[in-house]
Amino acid sequence: MPPVVNQEWLNRNSLRNYPFRENARLNPVDTQGNRLTDIRVPNYFIVDCVLTIPGPLVVDVYLSQMARVANLVTLTFTDDAALNVATLAIDTAQHSTNQVYSIAGTGTYSDVRGRIVIGDLDTFDADLPDGLYAFMLEDGAFEATVIRPDIRGVRSLQVDQDSALSALIFGHVKLVEGTNIRLTYIEDYNAIRIDAISGSGLNEECDCPEFEAQCVRLINGIPIEEAEIIGDGQCVSVTTEGNRIVISDTCSEPCCGCPELEFITENLKVLDATVSNLESYAHQLHQRISEFVTTFVLSVQGT
Repeated sequence: MPPVVNQEWLNRNSLRNYPFRENARLNPVDTQGNRLTDIRVPNYFIVDCVLTIPGPLVVDVYLSQMARVANLVTLTFTDDAALNVATLAIDTAQHSTNQVYSIAGTGTYSDVRGRIVIGDLDTFDADLPDGLYAFMLEDGAFEATVIRPDIRGVRSLQVDQDSALSALIFGHVKLVEGTNIRLTYIEDYNAIRIDAISGSGLNEECDCPEFEAQCVRLINGIPIEEAEIIGDGQCVSVTTEGNRIVISDTCSEPCCGCPELEFITENLKVLDATVSNLESYAHQLHQRISEFVTTFVLSVQGT
């Protein structure tokens, strides 16, 4: 009889740190970085996880932020360089024990894919109150076996034509020669050379008279010969850089720096995911109310 391997794997993980590191405290920190020892993510919350991350061979991923509002829990995963890897929203009201959720990366890690298993949440309300929790790397880092390195290649191609972006192009992509363009594959360099040539594509050459014309004729209805762009000598300066005219405000200063803007951005991402889920819940609630009203009216008519 073959041996039993990993018997009740998820139940065992609910009693230990895995998939987090053995020494991960899972305690959040306050805004000053002080560890809140009276609050801890329960071991039974995340009982398994796997993330496939293309890119660097050595990368640590950790649970950097956790937001809980009523039955909505939002998780943010970050790498050791403080870049967001993925965000996941969970509706605890619709959750069942050991339910599997899919993870898709964001931003720089848009090609990350993974799965996470959330355990039995019967006592979750009592163990973790509502709030926004932040974690340090050493307190929320995943085990090395959770992170699966992968080779990062060309993820996709996109055409930018007059600031209009095409859909992402995946799979085997062919480059096609256009008018007056020649494509040449160079085997020694594993490269494609693009040459601009004349007369390809059976296009007739343009027989147009040569003339010189002013590109800019008027500025706000004023002929270019009579227009002047000047500063006010106090807060507005006007300079030229090559073929550009630069108008600068020399008096105003930003009201906050990069750390403050980064904090606001991270919280906006969490709020965006929260709003999306709230819209879904509102739609479901509307459907249930409509069904209730219909049932109630039919029952009244029946009596």
